[in-house]
This record gives sequence, structure tokens and C-alpha cells, in this order.
Amino acid sequence: TTEDQVNLPQSVTENKCELIKEVKNIIKNFDSVFSKDKYDVGALRVEPQRIVLNSDLPVSLRPYRTSPVEEQEKKSQVEKLLQAGLIKESNSPSSSPVTLAFKRDEGKKTRLCIDFRKLNALCKSDSEPLPLMDSLLDKLSKANFFPLWIWLLGIGMCPFTPKILKN
Repeated sequence: TTEDQVNLPQSVTENKCELIKEVKNIIKNFDSVFSKDKYDVGALRVEPQRIVLNSDLPVSLRPYRTSPVEEQEKKSQVEKLLQAGLIKESNSPSSSPVTLAFKRDEGKKTRLCIDFRKLNALCKSDSEPLPLMDSLLDKLSKANFFPLWIWLLGIGMCPFTPKILKN
């Protein structure tokens, strides 16, 4: 069962019905903060991020070779992201190839991935190190609930300064 896979604490399984009612009430009372579908991700309200590059030359790479079926899937996903307002068209001299990652658990479903390795190689190192992921996960492990966006949002959802957007 799902409970066995997740290893829910006994206190949660004993009060599961009550917990489910509480969660449903929270969702009902605060429905405006919950996503309606996978494209309803909201926006981060943070200062635009600045990434300093070692070069002003644009990174311009060719698309990867893909089958016609994969090409159609990429176009379909890009169109959905455009319609949802999560991405916008650009005439930048820079380009990074897009590829599809197949989801293991869902058979043939895919997600769109951009290969930013070449651009990442040009990024100057930040003098302030990022926290260790293990430390962050340790802090999260004590929480009963945490927002799904912690896992779903990627770097593409952060606002960036105009200079970095052209790269």
C-alpha cells in the first residue's frame, strides 16, 4: 500500500481520516494558493537573479538530432509553456539544445530539459557558497507538510536580470 511505501508515522495512520478532512478543509479554504494544473505554478516574488559570466560571447549550440515524434512532442510542450505564460519567445543570439527526459514511473511521458552545461561552464563562481543539500533535507525531514513547489520549481521559474536573459 501507499502507507507502506511512504512509511507514515503511526500517529498519522491512526488519525488518517481526520487528517484527510483537515487537508481537504485547508485546500477548500485556501484554494487560490493551490495550483489548478501543472502549468499553474505562480511566480516567485524575489529580486531578479544576476549571473555573472566569464565571457560576453553568446553560447549558441545547434539543436540535438531527434526523431520526428520527439520533435513534435518538444513543439507541443513548448507551445503549452508559451500558452501558460511560463516562457516567452526570444530572438537572442544564444541558444541551448532542448532534449526530452522520459519519466520512469509513467511510461512514455516526457518532460522538457534544456542543456545549459555550456552556459554553466561560463558562470563565475559565487563567493558565497550554497548550503549543502543534505543539510536542507535534514531540516525538511522534520516537517509534516511542505509545498510541492519546493520539488517542482526549477531555475527557470526565477526572475533574471535583462542582461542574463539575452544569454
